[in-house]
Amino acid sequence: MNEIPRSQRFSAERSAAIEALLANVAQDGTPENRHFQNTKGKRILLSGVAVALVATGGAVVMQLPVTDKSSILCFARAELNGNQFPGTTVTLGEGTRVGEPSTQRNPIPIEDALVACRDIWAQHVLDPNTPNGSAHPSLHDRSFSYPIPDPLTVCVLSDGRAAVIPGDDKVCTSLGLALKADTVP
Repeated sequence: MNEIPRSQRFSAERSAAIEALLANVAQDGTPENRHFQNTKGKRILLSGVAVALVATGGAVVMQLPVTDKSSILCFARAELNGNQFPGTTVTLGEGTRVGEPSTQRNPIPIEDALVACRDIWAQHVLDPNTPNGSAHPSLHDRSFSYPIPDPLTVCVLSDGRAAVIPGDDKVCTSLGLALKADTVP
């Protein structure tokens, strides 16, 4: 069994030296006090600079472009548990891309995730009140007249796909996702 080594006891001489040092730090005008005050100010300044860098850097880092347009996720509510989310994944079938052999079938890219998910909401495919976020198929509205939440925000998943989530631009950060970077100058 391992024993925890005991610290040496303070001698009267050591205790007196520590007490004198603390008294000098607390007394204005002593070299120890000036050193303490100078380093304290530097720490506060450096802490402020670090916070500012993290805040501005975080805003830049948390904006990413959508790089995978093969499918998108339409959320019924702002909730994400690992890879599980309330809502549906949308794909636009398969097709042949320009410059590829006609035997190679790929998903048709979804260029505007926001429009696609608005269509899903307008058809009442999503229901925020159900556990999985999907409305019963018998309730789907083929007239595209079901109310659409406002605002909807496009976030970017770690795999580069778009996720459209009810809420403002803070919803992405709250779920640990990046906000979609504007690609239009």
